[in-house]
Amino acid sequence: MDIDAIKGISLVDFLHHLGYKPTGRDSKGLWFYAPYRNERKPSFHVNPRKNVWFDFGSGAGGDIFTLAGELCDSTDFIRQAEYIAEKMRMPVSQPYKPEPFIEQPTFEDVKISKLVSPALLCYLANRGIPAYIAQRYCVQVDYKLHGKNYYAICFENSAHGFELRSSFFKGSYPPKHITHIANGNALCNVFEGFIDFLSAERLGLNDGNDSVVLNSVANVGKAIPTLAEYPLILCYLDNDTAGRAAVARLRREFGDRVSDKSALYPDHKDLNDYLQSLNPKKSTKLKF
Repeated sequence: MDIDAIKGISLVDFLHHLGYKPTGRDSKGLWFYAPYRNERKPSFHVNPRKNVWFDFGSGAGGDIFTLAGELCDSTDFIRQAEYIAEKMRMPVSQPYKPEPFIEQPTFEDVKISKLVSPALLCYLANRGIPAYIAQRYCVQVDYKLHGKNYYAICFENSAHGFELRSSFFKGSYPPKHITHIANGNALCNVFEGFIDFLSAERLGLNDGNDSVVLNSVANVGKAIPTLAEYPLILCYLDNDTAGRAAVARLRREFGDRVSDKSALYPDHKDLNDYLQSLNPKKSTKLKF
C-alpha cells in the first residue's frame, strides 16, 4: 500500500479499526472520545467530508497522519504511515529515502557586541519592541557568510548557540536549544520565539516570572525537563496547528499545570502580531 492510498483512508474507518465508535453527530461531523487520552465527555471531532479531526479538549488536530503521530508518539512521517498500515492490516512499501544534503552555513569572523545598529533597532521598533528591552536580553552579532558581511540581532540559548534575526534574515548559530531565563519564580512563561518573549516584556506579561523560549516548537521535548520543576506553566504560543500541538504535548506531560494564554490574542497569529495591533502602524524609516 502506498502513501497516497493511506491519505485516502477515512478517519472514521480508521477509528473504527481502533475500536472507537461515534458518540454523536452535528452538522459538520461526528464526536468521539479522544483515542489517546482519558476523558469523561467526548471532545474529539471528525469532519468526514474534509477528513480532518480536532480535539477540543487538548487543542490538537490535523489529518490521519497527525492522529497516528499522537497515538504512536512520533513526529516521523514514515513511522506514522507504518502505524496506520499496521492498524488497518495493510502493508506499506518503504520508499527510498536518501539522506538529504544540507549545506551548513559557515559563519566566519563572528563578533559579539552591544546591540546598537540603527537598522536592527529600527527593525525591532517596527515590531513594537523598544531598544531598552531588546538591549537587556539581546546583543549584536557581526559575521561573514559566504564571503559577505552581515549583522543581526543575537539571542543566546542555554547551549550557547544563538538565534539570529534582522529584516532580511532569520536563522540560528548552532547548537539549537531552548533559552531558560530564571528569576526564581514558581511561574514559568513559555514562548515559541524570542520576539514573542520581548513582546511579553513590552506588554508587562512576564512580571518577574521565569521564562522558557523554545526557539522552535520542535524543541518542546528539550523544554520538558526544565518545565518539570514549575507548578504553573503559562503558554503564549502561536495561534496555529504547531502552537496548539505544542500546548497539547505539554498538557500530556503536566496536565492542569499548563495554562494556554493564547486567548489573549485570538485574532492574531502570535503575541508580537497582537502587540503591533495595539498601536497605529507607523513604519520607522532610517535616514542616511
